[in-house]
Amino acid sequence: MVSAIYLLPASALAQENTPPALDASAANDDIVVTARRSEENIQSTPVSVTAFNSDMLRTATIQNTADLMIKTPGVFLGGSGSRENSVFVIRGQSKALSGSNAPAVVSYFADVPQPTFSSGLAVYDMASVQVLKGPQGTLFGRNTTGGAVLFYPTAPTYDVGGYLQLGYGRFDNRQLEGALTVPIVRDKISLRLAGQYQKRDGYTKNIGIGGDFDDINSRAFRASLLIEPVEGVKNLTIFDYYRNSYNGDGTVLFGVVDQPGLIDLLGLREATLAELARQRARGPRVVDNDVSPTISRTRRLGITNRTDIDLSDSMSFTNIFGYRRTTGIGNYNVDGLPLLTSTGNPEIGLPAGVRLTFINGGSISRVEQFTDEIQLKGDAFGDRINWLLGGFYLKSRPFGPTGGGNSVGQPPLPGQTYPQNFPTYNYAFYRETSRALFGNVNINLDDILSGLRLNAGIRYTWDKESSCTATDLSTGGTLSEDICVEGTDPRLIIPTVNYAKSNAPTWTLGFDWQATQKLFTYLVTRRGYRSGGINTPTFGGNLLPYQSFGPERVTDVEAGIRSDWDVGGVKVRLNASAFVGYYDGVQIALSGVRTNPGCTVGAPVLGQPPYSPDGDCDPNNDPQSGTLLVNAGKARIAGLDFDGRISPTSHLSFTFGGNFLDPKTRSFNAPAVFTAYLGSREIPFDLVAKRTITLGAQYRLPLGDNVGELNFSADYYASSKLPYVDTYLPSYDVVNMRLDWNDVGARPLDLSVYMTNVFDKKYLQAGTVSGDTVGINAGIYGAPRQFGLTLRYRFGER
Repeated sequence: MVSAIYLLPASALAQENTPPALDASAANDDIVVTARRSEENIQSTPVSVTAFNSDMLRTATIQNTADLMIKTPGVFLGGSGSRENSVFVIRGQSKALSGSNAPAVVSYFADVPQPTFSSGLAVYDMASVQVLKGPQGTLFGRNTTGGAVLFYPTAPTYDVGGYLQLGYGRFDNRQLEGALTVPIVRDKISLRLAGQYQKRDGYTKNIGIGGDFDDINSRAFRASLLIEPVEGVKNLTIFDYYRNSYNGDGTVLFGVVDQPGLIDLLGLREATLAELARQRARGPRVVDNDVSPTISRTRRLGITNRTDIDLSDSMSFTNIFGYRRTTGIGNYNVDGLPLLTSTGNPEIGLPAGVRLTFINGGSISRVEQFTDEIQLKGDAFGDRINWLLGGFYLKSRPFGPTGGGNSVGQPPLPGQTYPQNFPTYNYAFYRETSRALFGNVNINLDDILSGLRLNAGIRYTWDKESSCTATDLSTGGTLSEDICVEGTDPRLIIPTVNYAKSNAPTWTLGFDWQATQKLFTYLVTRRGYRSGGINTPTFGGNLLPYQSFGPERVTDVEAGIRSDWDVGGVKVRLNASAFVGYYDGVQIALSGVRTNPGCTVGAPVLGQPPYSPDGDCDPNNDPQSGTLLVNAGKARIAGLDFDGRISPTSHLSFTFGGNFLDPKTRSFNAPAVFTAYLGSREIPFDLVAKRTITLGAQYRLPLGDNVGELNFSADYYASSKLPYVDTYLPSYDVVNMRLDWNDVGARPLDLSVYMTNVFDKKYLQAGTVSGDTVGINAGIYGAPRQFGLTLRYRFGER
């Protein structure tokens, strides 16, 4: 799908020395994208892509990754466990909601892939954002089966310029943002500095332990240095830093499962039902928390270096190096429940009257990642053939204690302050290496049919993964990876190292036809792949065969049309892409695969799942966080993306877009040993909406040369229900509005008023602890109505 609205003139967008990003054409107001690593009009690109330039991001009030959803039907960009841990879902594909597997959708910052966890980005001073749908990898970066999200920051130019923006809004939302380009040596060296500060009170009131939830306390900084020592050589180095330290997300209990589950085993059904009634009476903006404290802390540091060299008039070389260091620490009330009083269970020796937490969890992730990508590209035979050859390397490793803890059916611990204070801490030190070679060729076939081109690409990828895991009952998660690997420290239980590797070819083959200047069609088929991985820790008994899981593959076919029309003076754009993908070796995550209270070795019931997943009743060798990843069969995902625009006048335009998705299980072969952990014999498509719709309107009113211009915009987004584990998050819709007064008084000053979720809809945006095995459903609600004012001054303009 392609999405575009009327743009400002090219000078407002074009960045003379940016990495591949967006440009605009003043002649036909179309966007130029580089989804295929060459500049193409978005209306002549055989890739399903939604693209935004900096003005479109601002007009739509897009401030973070999740905000992109309202303008991009067919994707989910929310969080798992925390809003900071972004889950990217495109065409039914994502990373596991828990556990560790390769992502099906990868986000990139300046062409460098982001780590799997805590990969959300602050959208400030961005030149463009592009959302690519379908398998990717034969042109750049990592293999993905679902898609990619590309973020391109604004690069330095050789003109002094920038902006300063102040904002204030509901919940004491204070924002400061700015950027400045400083040329150092004319046409040789230039520096751009940018930063953002935001602090906001929480909009979910907490009547339990700790402060209110869903607050913001973030800081971000970026420095970009451009050096062009000689003609044909360009080097861009970007340093970026982000930090957000807030109370965490408000988790809300919204349902209790009728059938027996863990709440019954712990004698908590009566108390849980009573708490559900209290929660419904309070409403979703007031919760009762029993974790002290709930925290979500994220810190990201990145260095990107891109070198472009023109080797000749027809050949160029590019090297993209990336370093990412990410820390994520969380302590969560994931069940949305306070302390509960048990009615007891004599079968497991639990007396009545005991006060228990149900399920609380915490995690620490400290990962550093190195990547390097080489591209050699050129053209031949008078530009009739364009070719690209490349290689990609990724290495990811922990740099400190990494893992998670949980508390299931436990009395409260005095002085609990971090996940290290959970009764059990599970180390999970993962190392990953990925290597790939790829090539692509685009051939002009005008001799056969005018406007016809052939595009073909191939890639081969080699992936390796290792893990060291251990259980810690005494140190609280403070030991290093070296101690885990050495395996001799008596404080560690079952320290083990495991390995997995996989490799596979992927490819793309397609034809596209520029039938007329206003009509473009394409047909493409692709093979996508994501690597297998390791379940941890080292298993025994029934789980021994499932220590690792294999890769997942997809073969898809996509056909699309891009068209522009003039109907009685009204400009009309209509684009559509139909697709179907066949997935083999589908990776699914089973939850609740842990030893439960009352487990008895050899007992016909209490010694079998779900009391014991492996039959030994030893929680120390249970799957990490109770999550087990397995290959569960085959799936087919078909659908339709469409979008368009109707412009009755040069001042008024209406946009629309939608996605219809039909995911189906072709076969399901999860082993019978896991029956107790399955809600059905179907492949789950968590957080995959079958229908999403966007509508937009924009009206531009010039007020005169000495007054400025008013720009009113409104956006509507609707999503059908979202499956999540064994339940559904209900369908919802939201409306955002914004009024911009640009060039106030003929000065480079913009005044804006915005309102998001205009009708204050209360809707579940993501799930947390849910499922038949645990007996409850809990989740995170979307933000309430917010409104505010921003003042933006642009300097350096002529």
